[in-house]
Amino acid sequence: MRDAIFDLAKSVVQTSYEDIAVENIPTAKMFILDTLGVALAGSTATGCSEVVHLIKEQGGRPDSSILVFGGKAPAQDAAFANSMMIHGRDFDDTHEGLVGAHCNVSVLPAALALAETKGASGKEFLAAVILGIDLMARIGNAAPLFHGWHNTATLGAFGAAAAAGKILRLSEDQMVNALGIAFSQAAGNRQGRADGALTKRMQPAFSARAGVFSALLAERGLTGAKNTLQGPWGFFTLYGDRTVDWMNQETLNRLTDQLGKRYEVVNLSAKPYPCCRLAHGAIEATLSLMQENRLMERDVQMVTIQASPVIYDTVGHPFQIRDNPQVDAQFSIPYTVAVAIQREEVTLEDFEVEVVKQPRTAELAKKVLVQVDEGLAKSSTIVNIHTNSGKSFSKRIDVFKGHPQNPLSQEEFLKKFRDCARFSAVPMELQRLEKILTHLLDMENIQNIKQIVELFV
Repeated sequence: MRDAIFDLAKSVVQTSYEDIAVENIPTAKMFILDTLGVALAGSTATGCSEVVHLIKEQGGRPDSSILVFGGKAPAQDAAFANSMMIHGRDFDDTHEGLVGAHCNVSVLPAALALAETKGASGKEFLAAVILGIDLMARIGNAAPLFHGWHNTATLGAFGAAAAAGKILRLSEDQMVNALGIAFSQAAGNRQGRADGALTKRMQPAFSARAGVFSALLAERGLTGAKNTLQGPWGFFTLYGDRTVDWMNQETLNRLTDQLGKRYEVVNLSAKPYPCCRLAHGAIEATLSLMQENRLMERDVQMVTIQASPVIYDTVGHPFQIRDNPQVDAQFSIPYTVAVAIQREEVTLEDFEVEVVKQPRTAELAKKVLVQVDEGLAKSSTIVNIHTNSGKSFSKRIDVFKGHPQNPLSQEEFLKKFRDCARFSAVPMELQRLEKILTHLLDMENIQNIKQIVELFV
């Protein structure tokens, strides 16, 4: 049986910007804008400046720019640094299919690093990002990963390799090899997230670097596995959920159905709040209940939240501060709901380390109890606010703000970008900021992606 990786690789190689249905382009541009915006904010996230300084100290050929901080590094190292900044605030997009992964965080920096060195156009860059996301999401949709893998990182190596290979204009054989080489580097675990470690924001960066390096190796004739997905020791066998029959027709259809006609970029969600997506339902419901019922912090006696097992396992445990307060806050419903009650909004300021450590918020977080409800869908959340007067108010959220069915408007994307720019490690003057936004909104007409990159350094 011919491995499906050949069809996926062929589609990436043969599809041009002009082949991609025009309705995909505005969505892709908004998410590229969003991703570069969160990189600005991520430049001041814990650990990011240290990574940038390490890369600069190590030196190497100055191929690709490091965003915000400036300076150039080997393409794979620039991709690593930029990816970590994108993920640093946990403010980047999420795929709403079976994948549940952040996509642009690995795909975009891989494409950007090589697009700069090759002088690729805006159209070429857009196509590479769209195709890399599509391949990554299709693999994830086909066979959900076995418990314990970090979907974003494990799948990200494939998407990054596809995008990087597209920029390099690899042949079909070279693209298959690039994806096979990426398979040898596909990794990422959930333990770092569970422990509140900074590896949570580094793992997608490892994938971005792996994607660039894999494509460069394939360009030079290095070979990788050919039966990457369905071979006896292929990705699905080694990484796939053991309960899924990845050889049945339904699974195979998810890999190649409408390949080259439908693109998974349209199934991305944008985040209105800078924290784990699974906490957004609780935040949204809490903000709504507080406003609709004119409640104040002093009115709240207790908050009980019903959530799916996935939500509870990821963000539902009692709030505690460990080695990295920023990560602990990003992955805590009790903390984010306490913030929503106290400040009637949840913003980047609320995840600064000194803010996270405020005792008042931690005390209120103790009143927020998350309970598992096996009957709820993965993303559904029910918030119940119990008041000191004896009244209770309840709200259920099934479709988060930012979901494809409830998307952010262009104005909301632009506002988010400008908010993120306030947290840039290097101040961003208004004129420069507006020029960036103008270029990004007109990306398909940019002749050389360097025109955009130069504005970020």
